[in-house]
Amino acid sequence: MEKRLIVFLILSLAIIFAYPFFMEQMIGPTPQAPEVTQAPMETTPKSAPSSSTQEGASVGEPVVEEKDAKEKIIESDLYRIVLSNIGGTVKEWQLKKYTEKTEAGGAAPIELLQEDVKTLPLTVFTEEEPNGSKQLYSLDEKTVQLSPENPMEVVTLTAVGPDGRKITKELTFHNDHYLVDTRIATEGYTEGYKISLGTNFGINNWAVEFGGSIGAATFVNNEMIKNAESDISGAVAHEGEVLWTALQDKYFISALIPKEVGQMNTVTVEKEGAQQIRVDLKIPAEQAGQKQLGLYAGPKEYDRLAQIGAGLQESIDFGWFIMGSWAPVRFVAKPIYFILRFFYQFTHNYGVAIILVTVLVKVLFFPITRKSLASMKDMAAIQPKVAALRKKYAGDREKMNRELMNLYKEHQINPFGGCLPMLAQIPVFISLFNVLYTTIDLRQAPFMFWIQDLSDKDPFYVLPVIMGISMFFQQWTQPTTMDPMQAKIMLFLPVIYTFFFLNFPSGLVLYWLVNNILTIGQQYLMNREGLAIPKAGTT
Repeated sequence: MEKRLIVFLILSLAIIFAYPFFMEQMIGPTPQAPEVTQAPMETTPKSAPSSSTQEGASVGEPVVEEKDAKEKIIESDLYRIVLSNIGGTVKEWQLKKYTEKTEAGGAAPIELLQEDVKTLPLTVFTEEEPNGSKQLYSLDEKTVQLSPENPMEVVTLTAVGPDGRKITKELTFHNDHYLVDTRIATEGYTEGYKISLGTNFGINNWAVEFGGSIGAATFVNNEMIKNAESDISGAVAHEGEVLWTALQDKYFISALIPKEVGQMNTVTVEKEGAQQIRVDLKIPAEQAGQKQLGLYAGPKEYDRLAQIGAGLQESIDFGWFIMGSWAPVRFVAKPIYFILRFFYQFTHNYGVAIILVTVLVKVLFFPITRKSLASMKDMAAIQPKVAALRKKYAGDREKMNRELMNLYKEHQINPFGGCLPMLAQIPVFISLFNVLYTTIDLRQAPFMFWIQDLSDKDPFYVLPVIMGISMFFQQWTQPTTMDPMQAKIMLFLPVIYTFFFLNFPSGLVLYWLVNNILTIGQQYLMNREGLAIPKAGTT
């Protein structure tokens, strides 16, 4: 029975640790996004600042000439946004507080809108213009600079067609947050319309990794529905009470958030090509006169998403595990996340916060660990009887197991008691794994010396090697009830763990290293209390 339990635990942990390597082999390297044949339109230079609201511009010929293109820059402490008068859309959305490495080795701000996408954010699709409105909207080219002294700015874009139909987009930008208050008003359109979130808007990285979701997500009828680009071949629709619909990757998200609660809407998710996914929110005719929306495009910072009040923070998948989202994992992961942030408020170092969380977890599990060691000591005391039964009933496995269970019952011993600490720590390990992989707080968070990103692997593999050494020392010094051959086999576990931990986040390796050191210390203290277990083969 003990052998089967050991095999089960090893296989379970091996599946968890080996999963990213198997995924890489099965999926292969992430393909490059295909080039779109549509050429980017050049624009005219910017001019000096002035008012942001203009009268409607008339629609001329359907062919938009290069000389008619205009852009407007909205800049705040958090972002830099470029609006286009062609379709009244967003052309660029840059985050100033978050950077990524460039090919030259430097750092550049995160860009949430890829170049040459098929559909730009805020494109309007109507029955009259099913391919998306390409009307020229009224738009000056005067930069808006937001600041604490100028915290808010309203930009109004209006397009008037030859037949009198009119579309107005009123955008309110704020200096201190990423949410843009949006009002869409139409005149002369009788069949409603669709407002697009655009193609890939909010998806900065298509890399297949542990944790997080890449693609579309919609919170409808109190249910989260996710659509990965690989899961759809054409278009899918979600109907009901839509709280929000979004495009996201692990760390960033763009979302349309209807302001009117309780109204029925339809969301369509469409695949436009390889690694090309678009989300539209359909506005029915009865709501088409005027629609209030929130447009969020920024980082998945828990507090910012929660403040919006639409449950957008649920896009951070604390419950992710292997092939889905599990409520038990979320139940453990969320408290760990908040405790980690609590310690960070005092230490201002997430590495130190991880160490403190590890100490706290170890203290909380100490009673279980102590009880487990006592159970192992009891098991060691009856090992001669166990060995005698195994020898006596070697030819009758069913009879042997029955007699072993009677022996355990007679001495009031739980044969699985020694495994409780490991089993209890697995949910914590998985939950901390989720927190490190899915929360943007740990992204590029430094610890000390060469560890400058706790969400990424150790660039020199120093922590995994030290962790492996500490685990080997822990296995070597910790008494066991296993026979000598089993104990020697278990000594290979540190080598296996070290191999799998090489590419794990350094923050997770730091947790496991500190956990091993504390376990060795606990073992020493409990040995002094008289809970030492005799080596296998002794009495």
